[in-house]
Amino acid sequence: MGESRHPAGSVCWLDLGIADVDAAVAFYGELLGWTVAPPDGTGYRLAGLPGGLVAAFGPAEDPGAPYWTVYVGTADIEASVRAYAAAGGTVVAPPEAVGDVGASAVVRDPAGVPMSFWQPGTHLGTYAAGSGEPGTLAGVRLLAADPARTGAFLAAALGWHLQPDGTITHADTPVATWSPPPSEDPAAPHNWLVEFAVADVTAATARALDLGAQPTDLGARLADAGGPTLVDPSGARFALTQAP
Repeated sequence: MGESRHPAGSVCWLDLGIADVDAAVAFYGELLGWTVAPPDGTGYRLAGLPGGLVAAFGPAEDPGAPYWTVYVGTADIEASVRAYAAAGGTVVAPPEAVGDVGASAVVRDPAGVPMSFWQPGTHLGTYAAGSGEPGTLAGVRLLAADPARTGAFLAAALGWHLQPDGTITHADTPVATWSPPPSEDPAAPHNWLVEFAVADVTAATARALDLGAQPTDLGARLADAGGPTLVDPSGARFALTQAP
């Protein structure tokens, strides 16, 4: 097993399942400066910056609008999945090894919000997350419609704690943020919001719109939002955050 660059219990990877993978590759490659590898035998395509891998794209497996899948790292995927199920979550895909790259599993919380686990092998997760480097993952936000219920579940399932200041911690370390979603938010079934760092948020937003993204006022309706929230041309939601 590899030694992950992400502590166990933190967000370590993300990918986008989508019907038109080539279109997503073109959109995010142009917007965030990613170089995307040719597809493997399953159609999965790894995206990266000069410093390392950032995310991936693959054929959609769920019906409905596409969404970014959030992966949480673990040193023991079997134990993590058992704990998640014991807390009341649903196991969608049990742990499965991906050669020597690592092992993954797919789960859903009691409200139906999806998440995946990743136990690293040779693939250690997303590069420079939280560093502010343009094109990297700036963070993930959970839109929790019922914070009390969600908080109790995540504490039992992941050892995550929803803090009053809007952070989510694991072992006293921030791993994500959370907000109650606006009541009229139409994206309730898939309530993760991924945030990417960019050098100039105004210019990047304009470029995203030129490339076919659509604006949403979700960011304006989240009190501590750091940047605009957009919907990419396929319908997947994401946010842009100003790099420091």
